[in-house]
Amino acid sequence: MLNSSEYIQLCEEIGDDILSLPLCQEYKELRHEIETSVEIKNLIANFERAKQSYAEVERYGGKYHPDYKDVSKRLVEAKTALFQNETVQKFKNCEKSIQSILDEIASYLMGVVEFKEGKKAQACGCKNGSCSC
Repeated sequence: MLNSSEYIQLCEEIGDDILSLPLCQEYKELRHEIETSVEIKNLIANFERAKQSYAEVERYGGKYHPDYKDVSKRLVEAKTALFQNETVQKFKNCEKSIQSILDEIASYLMGVVEFKEGKKAQACGCKNGSCSC
């Protein structure tokens, strides 16, 4: 059985392996491009302003607010402009792919743990794993 520091070391090794994937390198490059692009910064700022305006309208009357249609339209336009940007699209795709890899790893680890628990429950005959064998 491993001690806590050995588990941490294994997790760090897995993390380093994931970070060395070409997909993660692309993610870092795209994030840097987003952080340094004036155009994308403006798109993000417009989207944030539109979200704030929408939140205010929601707070003070929702769909009955006199500016609801205009503010909703501006929010949709700002969001569309941001997420149609090629760099942002590539970044979001990388993000989804990395999340998929992390989900797959987590699912595998959960399967290993469930398998070991299932063996124990079957070995003692209780079938539900709640006994004290």
